[in-house]
Amino acid sequence: MNNYFGFIDETGVLHNDPDQRFFAIGLLKCEDTSALYEELRMLKNRAESKLDLEKQAKGLPVKKGCFEFKFSSITRGSHEFYYDLIGLYFKFTKLQFCSLVIDKANPGVNIEEVFPDTWEAYIGYSKMLIKNNMKPDDKICVVADFLGKPKTSNKYYEPEIRTLPTVYNATVLESHASLFIQLVDVMIGCIVLDFKRGRQPERKADIFKGKVCDFLKGKLWSQSLAGNFTKHQPNYFSVWEFNPKQK
Repeated sequence: MNNYFGFIDETGVLHNDPDQRFFAIGLLKCEDTSALYEELRMLKNRAESKLDLEKQAKGLPVKKGCFEFKFSSITRGSHEFYYDLIGLYFKFTKLQFCSLVIDKANPGVNIEEVFPDTWEAYIGYSKMLIKNNMKPDDKICVVADFLGKPKTSNKYYEPEIRTLPTVYNATVLESHASLFIQLVDVMIGCIVLDFKRGRQPERKADIFKGKVCDFLKGKLWSQSLAGNFTKHQPNYFSVWEFNPKQK
Protein backbone atom coordinates (compact mmCIF):
# COMPACT_ATOMS: atom_id res chain seq x y z
CA MET A 1 0.00 0.00 0.00
CA ASN A 2 1.26 3.48 -0.91
CA ASN A 3 0.23 6.83 0.55
CA TYR A 4 0.35 9.81 -1.80
CA PHE A 5 -0.11 13.51 -1.92
CA GLY A 6 -2.09 14.35 -5.05
CA PHE A 7 -1.80 17.85 -6.48
CA ILE A 8 -4.54 18.89 -8.91
CA ASP A 9 -4.88 21.81 -11.30
CA GLU A 10 -7.12 22.53 -14.26
CA THR A 11 -7.03 24.61 -17.42
CA GLY A 12 -9.85 25.83 -19.63
CA VAL A 13 -13.55 26.08 -18.85
CA LEU A 14 -16.38 23.57 -18.89
CA HIS A 15 -19.06 25.86 -20.30
CA ASN A 16 -19.31 26.51 -24.02
CA ASP A 17 -16.68 29.04 -25.06
CA PRO A 18 -15.48 29.12 -28.69
CA ASP A 19 -12.12 30.45 -27.54
CA GLN A 20 -11.54 27.58 -25.09
CA ARG A 21 -12.29 24.32 -26.84
CA PHE A 22 -10.33 22.12 -24.43
CA PHE A 23 -10.63 21.49 -20.72
CA ALA A 24 -8.01 19.49 -18.83
CA ILE A 25 -7.31 18.35 -15.29
CA GLY A 26 -3.89 17.16 -14.16
CA LEU A 27 -2.89 15.10 -11.13
CA LEU A 28 0.64 14.88 -9.73
CA LYS A 29 1.11 11.92 -7.36
CA CYS A 30 4.00 12.22 -4.92
CA GLU A 31 4.89 9.97 -1.98
CA ASP A 32 7.50 12.32 -0.49
CA THR A 33 7.53 16.05 -1.17
CA SER A 34 10.66 17.04 0.77
CA ALA A 35 13.55 16.85 -1.74
CA LEU A 36 11.39 17.91 -4.68
CA TYR A 37 10.07 20.93 -2.79
CA GLU A 38 13.59 22.06 -1.90
CA GLU A 39 14.63 21.95 -5.55
CA LEU A 40 11.44 23.66 -6.71
CA ARG A 41 11.96 26.43 -4.18
CA MET A 42 15.56 27.01 -5.27
CA LEU A 43 14.52 27.08 -8.93
CA LYS A 44 11.77 29.58 -8.19
CA ASN A 45 14.24 31.82 -6.34
CA ARG A 46 16.70 31.71 -9.26
CA ALA A 47 13.99 32.53 -11.77
CA GLU A 48 12.57 35.34 -9.68
CA SER A 49 15.98 36.91 -9.06
CA LYS A 50 16.93 36.88 -12.75
CA LEU A 51 13.61 38.23 -13.94
CA ASP A 52 13.60 40.95 -11.27
CA LEU A 53 17.06 42.08 -12.35
CA GLU A 54 15.89 42.27 -15.95
CA LYS A 55 12.91 44.40 -14.90
CA GLN A 56 15.16 46.72 -12.89
CA ALA A 57 17.49 47.12 -15.87
CA LYS A 58 14.51 48.23 -17.96
CA GLY A 59 13.31 50.63 -15.27
CA LEU A 60 10.21 48.56 -14.58
CA PRO A 61 8.68 48.21 -11.09
CA VAL A 62 9.62 45.06 -9.17
CA LYS A 63 7.29 43.45 -6.66
CA LYS A 64 9.12 40.89 -4.54
CA GLY A 65 7.69 37.44 -3.96
CA CYS A 66 5.18 37.53 -6.81
CA PHE A 67 6.77 35.06 -9.22
CA GLU A 68 4.67 32.02 -10.08
CA PHE A 69 5.26 29.27 -12.62
CA LYS A 70 2.29 29.50 -15.00
CA PHE A 71 2.10 28.15 -18.53
CA SER A 72 0.26 31.28 -19.62
CA SER A 73 3.15 33.43 -18.32
CA ILE A 74 5.95 31.79 -20.34
CA THR A 75 8.02 34.39 -22.21
CA ARG A 76 11.30 34.70 -24.07
CA GLY A 77 13.01 35.70 -20.83
CA SER A 78 11.52 32.99 -18.64
CA HIS A 79 11.05 29.93 -20.85
CA GLU A 80 14.37 28.28 -20.02
CA PHE A 81 13.38 28.12 -16.35
CA TYR A 82 10.39 26.06 -17.45
CA TYR A 83 12.81 23.57 -19.01
CA ASP A 84 14.38 23.27 -15.57
CA LEU A 85 10.96 22.88 -13.96
CA ILE A 86 10.03 20.00 -16.25
CA GLY A 87 13.50 18.54 -15.76
CA LEU A 88 12.84 18.31 -12.02
CA TYR A 89 9.81 16.13 -12.67
CA PHE A 90 11.99 13.63 -14.49
CA LYS A 91 14.78 13.87 -11.92
CA PHE A 92 12.47 12.31 -9.33
CA THR A 93 11.54 9.08 -11.03
CA LYS A 94 8.89 8.03 -8.48
CA LEU A 95 6.70 10.99 -9.40
CA GLN A 96 3.58 10.12 -11.37
CA PHE A 97 1.54 12.46 -13.56
CA CYS A 98 -1.80 11.81 -15.20
CA SER A 99 -4.30 14.01 -16.98
CA LEU A 100 -7.84 14.01 -18.32
CA VAL A 101 -8.54 16.07 -21.44
CA ILE A 102 -12.00 16.97 -22.75
CA ASP A 103 -12.48 18.22 -26.31
CA LYS A 104 -15.80 20.04 -26.13
CA ALA A 105 -16.02 20.00 -29.94
CA ASN A 106 -16.46 16.22 -29.76
CA PRO A 107 -20.14 15.70 -30.67
CA GLY A 108 -20.43 13.05 -27.97
CA VAL A 109 -19.44 15.45 -25.20
CA ASN A 110 -22.64 16.83 -23.66
CA ILE A 111 -21.59 18.15 -20.28
CA GLU A 112 -24.90 19.92 -19.65
CA GLU A 113 -26.80 16.64 -20.16
CA VAL A 114 -24.69 14.74 -17.63
CA PHE A 115 -24.20 17.36 -14.91
CA PRO A 116 -26.56 20.02 -13.55
CA ASP A 117 -23.85 22.68 -13.80
CA THR A 118 -20.15 23.14 -14.56
CA TRP A 119 -19.22 23.09 -10.85
CA GLU A 120 -20.55 19.57 -10.44
CA ALA A 121 -18.90 18.65 -13.73
CA TYR A 122 -15.54 19.82 -12.38
CA ILE A 123 -16.03 17.76 -9.23
CA GLY A 124 -17.14 14.75 -11.28
CA TYR A 125 -14.20 14.87 -13.69
CA SER A 126 -11.78 15.34 -10.78
CA LYS A 127 -13.17 12.22 -9.15
CA MET A 128 -12.97 10.34 -12.44
CA LEU A 129 -9.29 11.20 -12.87
CA ILE A 130 -8.40 10.21 -9.30
CA LYS A 131 -10.45 6.99 -9.36
CA ASN A 132 -8.86 5.79 -12.59
CA ASN A 133 -5.31 6.43 -11.41
CA MET A 134 -5.31 4.79 -7.99
CA LYS A 135 -4.85 1.17 -7.01
CA PRO A 136 -7.51 -0.13 -4.59
CA ASP A 137 -5.09 -0.44 -1.66
CA ASP A 138 -3.42 2.96 -2.15
CA LYS A 139 -4.47 6.15 -0.38
CA ILE A 140 -4.16 9.78 -1.41
CA CYS A 141 -4.49 13.21 0.17
CA VAL A 142 -5.68 15.61 -2.52
CA VAL A 143 -4.48 19.23 -2.68
CA ALA A 144 -6.30 21.02 -5.48
CA ASP A 145 -6.11 24.48 -6.99
CA PHE A 146 -8.82 26.68 -5.50
CA LEU A 147 -11.91 27.31 -7.58
CA GLY A 148 -14.66 29.34 -5.97
CA LYS A 149 -17.83 27.40 -5.20
CA PRO A 150 -20.91 28.96 -6.80
CA LYS A 151 -23.32 30.41 -4.27
CA THR A 152 -26.09 28.40 -5.91
CA SER A 153 -24.42 25.10 -4.97
CA ASN A 154 -24.38 23.42 -1.56
CA LYS A 155 -21.57 21.08 -2.59
CA TYR A 156 -18.02 21.77 -1.48
CA TYR A 157 -15.13 20.32 -3.47
CA GLU A 158 -13.25 18.76 -0.57
CA PRO A 159 -15.99 16.57 1.00
CA GLU A 160 -17.13 15.48 -2.46
CA ILE A 161 -13.60 14.31 -3.29
CA ARG A 162 -13.36 12.55 0.08
CA THR A 163 -16.26 10.29 -0.90
CA LEU A 164 -13.78 8.31 -3.02
CA PRO A 165 -12.57 5.29 -1.02
CA THR A 166 -8.92 5.92 -1.93
CA VAL A 167 -9.00 9.56 -0.74
CA TYR A 168 -8.25 9.98 2.96
CA ASN A 169 -8.32 13.78 2.92
CA ALA A 170 -8.63 16.76 0.58
CA THR A 171 -8.09 20.50 0.64
CA VAL A 172 -7.65 23.42 -1.75
CA LEU A 173 -4.97 26.08 -2.11
CA GLU A 174 -4.43 29.15 -4.24
CA SER A 175 -1.93 28.15 -6.93
CA HIS A 176 0.62 30.80 -5.88
CA ALA A 177 0.92 28.96 -2.55
CA SER A 178 1.98 25.62 -4.05
CA LEU A 179 4.91 24.96 -6.37
CA PHE A 180 3.50 21.46 -6.91
CA ILE A 181 0.23 22.85 -8.28
CA GLN A 182 2.27 25.20 -10.47
CA LEU A 183 4.13 22.20 -11.91
CA VAL A 184 0.78 20.61 -12.79
CA ASP A 185 -0.31 23.87 -14.44
CA VAL A 186 2.70 23.76 -16.75
CA MET A 187 2.23 20.08 -17.62
CA ILE A 188 -1.42 20.43 -18.58
CA GLY A 189 -0.65 23.66 -20.40
CA CYS A 190 1.80 21.76 -22.61
CA ILE A 191 -0.72 18.99 -23.23
CA VAL A 192 -3.55 21.32 -24.22
CA LEU A 193 -1.23 23.32 -26.47
CA ASP A 194 -0.36 20.16 -28.38
CA PHE A 195 -4.06 19.31 -28.78
CA LYS A 196 -4.62 22.81 -30.16
CA ARG A 197 -1.71 22.44 -32.57
CA GLY A 198 -3.27 19.31 -34.04
CA ARG A 199 -6.93 20.31 -34.08
CA GLN A 200 -6.80 24.09 -34.35
CA PRO A 201 -3.77 24.67 -36.59
CA GLU A 202 -5.13 28.06 -37.62
CA ARG A 203 -4.42 29.27 -34.08
CA LYS A 204 -0.73 29.96 -33.98
CA ALA A 205 0.92 29.04 -30.70
CA ASP A 206 3.31 31.36 -28.92
CA ILE A 207 6.82 30.32 -29.94
CA PHE A 208 8.19 30.07 -26.40
CA LYS A 209 5.24 28.13 -25.04
CA GLY A 210 5.75 25.83 -28.02
CA LYS A 211 9.40 25.37 -27.10
CA VAL A 212 8.45 24.32 -23.57
CA CYS A 213 5.85 21.91 -24.96
CA ASP A 214 8.43 20.40 -27.31
CA PHE A 215 10.91 20.09 -24.46
CA LEU A 216 8.40 17.99 -22.51
CA LYS A 217 7.79 15.81 -25.57
CA GLY A 218 11.52 15.29 -25.89
CA LYS A 219 11.83 14.19 -22.27
CA LEU A 220 9.05 11.67 -22.88
CA TRP A 221 10.54 10.51 -26.21
CA SER A 222 7.11 11.23 -27.68
CA GLN A 223 6.03 12.69 -31.02
CA SER A 224 2.85 14.13 -29.53
CA LEU A 225 1.08 14.84 -26.25
CA ALA A 226 -2.33 14.91 -27.94
CA GLY A 227 -4.11 11.59 -27.58
CA ASN A 228 -4.36 8.60 -25.29
CA PHE A 229 -1.03 7.27 -24.10
CA THR A 230 0.82 6.09 -21.02
CA LYS A 231 4.56 6.17 -20.51
CA HIS A 232 6.20 4.18 -17.72
CA GLN A 233 9.72 5.41 -18.44
CA PRO A 234 11.52 7.60 -17.51
CA ASN A 235 8.55 8.55 -15.28
CA TYR A 236 4.93 7.52 -15.23
CA PHE A 237 3.08 9.98 -17.48
CA SER A 238 -0.44 9.49 -18.78
CA VAL A 239 -2.76 11.49 -21.03
CA TRP A 240 -6.38 10.35 -21.25
CA GLU A 241 -8.69 12.03 -23.75
CA PHE A 242 -12.16 11.46 -22.40
CA ASN A 243 -14.37 9.32 -24.61
CA PRO A 244 -18.02 9.87 -23.67
CA LYS A 245 -18.79 6.25 -24.52
CA GLN A 246 -16.48 5.10 -21.73
CA LYS A 247 -17.96 4.62 -18.28
